[in-house]
Amino acid sequence: MRALTNLVLSLFLPITILGGTFFILMNQHVIPDSVFPIMPALPFVFAASGSAMAWQFKRSRAVFLLLLIALCCWFITLYLPGMSSTGMRLRLAYDLSALLLPINLVIFAYCEDRGVLTLWGALSAAFITAQAAAVATMLAPPQHSGAIAWLQDAALSLDRIQILPTWASNWTFLPQSVIIITGTVLFLLLLFMVLNKGRRDSMYVTLITSCLAVIAAYHYVAIPHASALFFSAAALIITLSLFQDSYFMAYVDELTDLPSRRALNADFKKLGRKYALAMVDIDHFKKFNDTYGHDIGDDVLRMVAGHLSRVSGGGKAYRYGGEEFTIIFPKGIATDVQSHLDELRERIAKTDFHIRSGKRAPKKRNARKGSVNVTISIGVAERTDGAQSPMEVVKQADRALYKAKGAGRNIVKLATAPRNSRSKEKSSRLGFKRNTRK
Repeated sequence: MRALTNLVLSLFLPITILGGTFFILMNQHVIPDSVFPIMPALPFVFAASGSAMAWQFKRSRAVFLLLLIALCCWFITLYLPGMSSTGMRLRLAYDLSALLLPINLVIFAYCEDRGVLTLWGALSAAFITAQAAAVATMLAPPQHSGAIAWLQDAALSLDRIQILPTWASNWTFLPQSVIIITGTVLFLLLLFMVLNKGRRDSMYVTLITSCLAVIAAYHYVAIPHASALFFSAAALIITLSLFQDSYFMAYVDELTDLPSRRALNADFKKLGRKYALAMVDIDHFKKFNDTYGHDIGDDVLRMVAGHLSRVSGGGKAYRYGGEEFTIIFPKGIATDVQSHLDELRERIAKTDFHIRSGKRAPKKRNARKGSVNVTISIGVAERTDGAQSPMEVVKQADRALYKAKGAGRNIVKLATAPRNSRSKEKSSRLGFKRNTRK
């Protein structure tokens, strides 16, 4: 469920930009006349500003992607208006540049961000420069021998490929070779995203949607301003993905996909005069980590976080740090939310956590593989006259959590009510059990 939510969130912005671009293309009358003279420059403005931000954010893949988009846009806007006078040579350059771009997208999807002013960055820049030179040779006079002649013959062969039925390509300027390669690239990017197991990496979504935008720029090349619109959309998608990634890095815990401590502190400022707060801790987590290894410990954190994200009663879970979590009930009081926390605690205790055989073997000889039952302890407090700030409520909930630990664990413990508060200390308990079934 979290993976689906992540995918929807990652898709929303780029799909909105693509849809808006298509709408503007079909309704160019909505564009003020004063904007048309500057439209050819917009892709370069977005690409330059995005590259500066990507460099600052240490996202080298985005830097080179934007450079590619700027080069393609420069070629389309500079040479395509003279297609009738340049003839076949321009057609070959058009085909080759449209073919190389999706191939580059797959390469950048596979590579990681390794810096711009590094050996990898220098090799990437040289690779892009070599491709630009190859496209430029298509505009040179026809050669009868040498490397240029070989490149021109290869581009001509690509242009003449006819594998698909005629109806599959007679609707576009793009040759069948580009349609086939682009379709394959989009499939591979979708496959990479699925194999990434739903983890948030908006680079895949960015590559897919920017690829669609650039291919649309090539397809609609005959419509005035269409190419500039779609190249602008591609550059904007990549640039805005930097902000999206930065937000997730700052406010979402990478391991559990829950909001992080920074998000918790930000949401503290939005709380009113009535709320309850729970501190949650995984029982015996250090012993579990030492016995089975940190990889299995990470799986336990993810499992518990999955249950916490579905807590009832209007609660919202955060990762506080280590094996500790926080749940905020913005409109609740401690006695009201106790039943929801008890249900959560029991659900986790009854879940068989399976030790996957593919993980590292247990460190101790007597640590048997199979399944175990993980439990949590919870301390709850609410805002009162004696604890008005969120951090004071956190301290009270933390003290209640330590009481739950001391009382045997796997308990929901309410903080001792300050004077003049209606809250009373209650607790509920379910015995800790361990299942070592093979």
